[in-house]
Formats: sequence, C-alpha cells, structure tokens
Amino acid sequence: MEKYKNKIVVISGGLGDIGSAIALAFGKKGAKVAISDLFGFDDAKHRVEELRSKGCTDLSYHKVDVVSESEITAWIDAVEKEWGLPQIIVPNAGIVIAGSLTGDDLSTDDVKKQLDVNFWGSYHLAVQASKRIRAKGLPGRITFIGSWAAERPNARISAYCISKASIRMLCKTMALELAAYDILVNEIAPGIVEGGLSKKNQQKDPELLKLHLKSTPTRKLVSVDEIAAHVLRLSDFEYNNLTGTTLTVDGGLSLTSKMTQ
Repeated sequence: MEKYKNKIVVISGGLGDIGSAIALAFGKKGAKVAISDLFGFDDAKHRVEELRSKGCTDLSYHKVDVVSESEITAWIDAVEKEWGLPQIIVPNAGIVIAGSLTGDDLSTDDVKKQLDVNFWGSYHLAVQASKRIRAKGLPGRITFIGSWAAERPNARISAYCISKASIRMLCKTMALELAAYDILVNEIAPGIVEGGLSKKNQQKDPELLKLHLKSTPTRKLVSVDEIAAHVLRLSDFEYNNLTGTTLTVDGGLSLTSKMTQ
C-alpha cells in the first residue's frame, strides 16, 4: 500500500543509518524523498543508488550543512522547484562527541559543534519548512529525532544531552504555535540504537555491547527500522490531534539510572 504516494518528504542526515532507514520506509510507501548530508555527490552516489534499488525510487540527494540557514533554504528551494513543497519534515542530522562539561575531555568548541548541528540544524529545517507550509495553507507533519538522553543526563555525553533537551522544547514550542494550522510536530526519542556511532563503538568494544544490553530493561537495542516505522506513524495525515508528543523508544532505558553515571 502506497500510503504516502506523492507526498514529499525531506530528511536531513539522510545517509546515516537512521536517516537511510527513514528514507527507505517512506520510499516504499510511495513518497518522494529528498535527503541531505555532508558528503559530495560522488561520495554519496553508492548509498543513494542502494536506497533506490531497495525501493526508494523517487529519491534526490543534496549536500547540505544543516548549520547553515542559507544552505537549508537553498535545499528546500531545490526540492520545491523539482517536486513541490515538502509537507513531511524529518530533522534527523545529529552528532555526538563524548566528554563531560567540567572535565578535560570536552572543549568549548566540541560543545558548540553539537549545539550547532543538533539544535540549530533541526531548528533551521523545521522552521524554514513550516513557514512555507503555513503560508500555503497546507497541512504538515514534522518529526524531530531526539534522544532518551534529553530526559536523563549522562556525564559521558553531557553536551549531547543538552542539545537533545533543547530539541524537545523546540518540538513543544513549535507544536503549540502550529497546531491551529494542522501542522503537527512530534519527537521520536530513541535509546541505544543498533546503528550509527553506537554500533561502531560496540563493534570495537564487545564489553560495551554487553553493558548496553544489560542497562536496557528489554535487553534489546533499538533498530533503525523501528525508529523509521514510528516516524511514519507520526507523519500520518489521518491523525489530527497528535502533536507536541515525545515517543520514547528506548526499551525502558530512561526508566533506569544504569547509563547515567
């Protein structure tokens, strides 16, 4: 069933494990999917073709630094010119740099970089897109990719926690402002994901994987496909009153304190 046929979706950080899974999920449902990332087209070509071969046939790729408002604007301009105005927005691009604020392992630049990418990158995409959707009187769906760490501070990733907490309030504020215009804004807050940087670190250190599993009450990591499935649900135009909500998908990790020291 092509539930999202002819819907236009934009996803930042689209070449990462989570972003690619979201793109593929929408593509298989018939959506036109525009993704961005930091790679030049030649470097991104293999991954883009892979997504197309798996079912995301209407796919476009642009190199975009989400920290730059002008690059975000140019990207949305290009998508609108090619396909029309995107009504499903997924600010997904994010980074994590380990370290504590008061220790010697995290510089001020490291903190700023995470706030720039995680908060400002999400802000630019969501705000720019929502203004256009509202101006045309169209419904819209925005789903931020947050984190369980927005709720439970973790001394190993202090700045990341702060950046994700800021996304949560951005989500709620935009939801309040846009509710009357049928532009619904929500957040997915994954726990420890079986993909991306977490997976790379687990592959380097098998003991870390054991710790992650032991610390999660369900004893299961979060798959990128599960995240993608929830993004599709929150983007459904049949739901008219689901807004300002955080859907925590973390296997109960945020209910414990085992990963916060």
